[in-house]
Amino acid sequence: MRKSLIILLLLLMSIFGFSKVDIRYGGQYYPGEFLLKGYDFFSKFGIIVNHKLFSSGTENSLALISGNIDVNVGSDSKTVALFNTIGDKALIIGVIQRGDRYSTIVRSDSKYTDWSQLKGKKVATRFGTGAEFVLRKFFESRNDLKWEDFEWVNMKVEDMVLALKSGKIEAFTAWEPTPSIAVAQGFGKVLMNFGKYALTPVQIHTTKKFAEKHRDLLVKFLAAQLEKADMIKNHPEEAAKYASLAAKKMGIDISEEAFNILFKKIDFSIEFDKKQLEEELINTAIFLKEQGKIDKIPKFYFDKSILEDAKKLYEEKKNEKK
Repeated sequence: MRKSLIILLLLLMSIFGFSKVDIRYGGQYYPGEFLLKGYDFFSKFGIIVNHKLFSSGTENSLALISGNIDVNVGSDSKTVALFNTIGDKALIIGVIQRGDRYSTIVRSDSKYTDWSQLKGKKVATRFGTGAEFVLRKFFESRNDLKWEDFEWVNMKVEDMVLALKSGKIEAFTAWEPTPSIAVAQGFGKVLMNFGKYALTPVQIHTTKKFAEKHRDLLVKFLAAQLEKADMIKNHPEEAAKYASLAAKKMGIDISEEAFNILFKKIDFSIEFDKKQLEEELINTAIFLKEQGKIDKIPKFYFDKSILEDAKKLYEEKKNEKK
């Protein structure tokens, strides 16, 4: 009888969301995040993670600042904004991806071959994101282009593919996997990739307060991220299968083939060089200040020791399997 009551209590807790959550994690619509949705790396390390995907880095950062999540991810421009807002209360503990991850997509039947041909046209990106940042950096490098040359639409990445297909916009600029969705569905083609304008990796942030209280949980969290990165690197086909299934459950059509290409195109390792990353963030902050987006260049705070301990834990888990 007592056993039946315990089972019933656990069932009710799972139904009504009373199960204990160790970390509230704010992700974004990045390829590796779909893999985290499709394969439970976290339970292997004994933690329960509430993993929510945000439409943009701005929403994600606001959730961390307000205390609604404990860990999040963000591009360099969002990292600058985060530290400008809460300063030494924030902490960088890892990265999740780097490389050629932003693209401008046009319809496959269009004759566009350069951004200059889009002047006066309706084009979309998500304002206040890394996509807007790389576009502004690109325009700065071209004497014949400026932001005001185009009719901008501030659009969620989830809406861009349909908007392009229906002809509401002539182009969109976004981060993966949104560009690959349009290409894989046959009506989109790449006008431009922004690899050389987006050299800084996407960072993992938490707060100093959470790190001080729950360092052990963050070690396990990063160990799970290490296993995720290992699957992508060494078993991309398997990773693509899990990611594609997760996307389908969310109502997003991304094939295994598309994920497989992305997993080989982008570097998903979570290790970072503190000095190099800090220099890149300062360069981003300088650019944003020159653009009038921020008033001051913030100081950045790191704790790499959490990642070092996570690597040890991950190796211990791997050795247990042997």
